[in-house]
Parts: sequence; structure tokens; C-alpha cells
Amino acid sequence: MNRGGQCGSVSVEAALALGVILVPLLLGVVDLGDGIIVRMRLDRAVQAALFYAWGTPGPSTSAVQSAAQSGYGASSPALTATAGIACYCIAPTGTRQSGTAESCSGTCTPGETLGTWVTIDASTSVSLPFPLPGWGSSLALSSTATARIQ
Repeated sequence: MNRGGQCGSVSVEAALALGVILVPLLLGVVDLGDGIIVRMRLDRAVQAALFYAWGTPGPSTSAVQSAAQSGYGASSPALTATAGIACYCIAPTGTRQSGTAESCSGTCTPGETLGTWVTIDASTSVSLPFPLPGWGSSLALSSTATARIQ
């Protein structure tokens, strides 16, 4: 039996399989990696803003946003960060949800404590270098955190 012609066809089939299946998978992994890296940077930005708010007495929203920008870094894609500071009167065993909103310079009824919370929202959009058919060419990512700082 002469198998010389069959060996060549196996090589061609393997090359086609590599080009049709493995290359798109590899490109998808590149997109996934880009998204994961940007998501980690978003989480780092929110964490930096929270640490700033915890360590600074009476932080302003603009300073918290600036801390988020610093934690994210200057490289693209650009970060959009917003911060909000709110105060609530809460019972000793209560939570923010069970408390009543109050001015941060206000006073609470006896038996309640004035607590300050900061909320940070960070978002960006990643342009995918190799978008999948049916998906957009960008991926919207966001990260949010709320914490009591006083």
C-alpha cells in the first residue's frame, strides 16, 4: 500500500483546523485578557478611593474621585469616577438602610449615632481588538463600593 498521498492530506487538514478553530480562540483569549486587566484596574481605583476616604477626616467628593483616578492610573481607557458622601442617624444595632438621612453636620436624636458613608462608582469602556460576531466592539465595565467611614 502506498500512503504517501494520505500523509499530505492530514497535514492540510491540520493546518485548516489550526487556522479555523485555534486562531479565533486565541484572539478571544486576548480580548478576555484585556477585559480582565481593565477590571482589575477598576477594582484598584475603587479600593484606593475607599482607603483615602477611610484615612482622611471629612473627605470631599472631589478628593475621593481624585484618589480613584490615581489608583486607576493614567493609561487608557479613561476612567469615569463619581463619589457620594451621605450621613444617616442609626440606632446602635441599626444599619444605614434602617437609619434616617441627615445632614453631615446635623445631630441625631438621643440613642442614635451619626454615621458617614461614601459610595464610589468607577466605570470605563474597553475597545476589543478582536470583537466576536454578534457582540459589540467595546465592553462596558464598572465597579461600585459603599463603606462607612465614620
